[in-house]
Amino acid sequence: MKTARRGALPPRYNFVLNPYTDAKISRCPLCGKKTGQRKVPLLIHVDPGYPIALNYTCRYCTECDLLVASKTEIEHLLTELCRDKVPAVIGNRYLIIGTVEKKAWRDGVKRPIGMLDALKHVSDFAKYFAELRCTRPGYYREGEKPPLLEPPESQEWVRAHQGQGEKRGE
Repeated sequence: MKTARRGALPPRYNFVLNPYTDAKISRCPLCGKKTGQRKVPLLIHVDPGYPIALNYTCRYCTECDLLVASKTEIEHLLTELCRDKVPAVIGNRYLIIGTVEKKAWRDGVKRPIGMLDALKHVSDFAKYFAELRCTRPGYYREGEKPPLLEPPESQEWVRAHQGQGEKRGE
């Protein structure tokens, strides 16, 4: 199934979100080579209609052209940005759409523009992988497949009216 492109620029980068707080990606999850860093403005759509361009440092594999972003860090930054201006959207669903041209991002910081104008400067991701999944560490018998490690629940990007111990979506 092919998804519609949102940005006007050609797709760029592959992308995956790392949901684990204690797993820092120093090696590419696709090819295993060491990753570097790349600072790119990410365009994030927060429901119901709040676009945010966030200049963020991702882990980057030059071989696979893969950006890896930390879900915990992204959600922390989103929480800080939304806390004063639109606190009602904290905990809403969000989608990282793609990258924004650096010059357009800088200009947008000085003078915000509308979403339709912003999309003229956006590149969708060439491939958007599902969230990264790791296996449980430990020793396993030969032929035994290690189980997947469940990612932790969000600590900051949760609705303010949720009670203690209440899970999102219930």
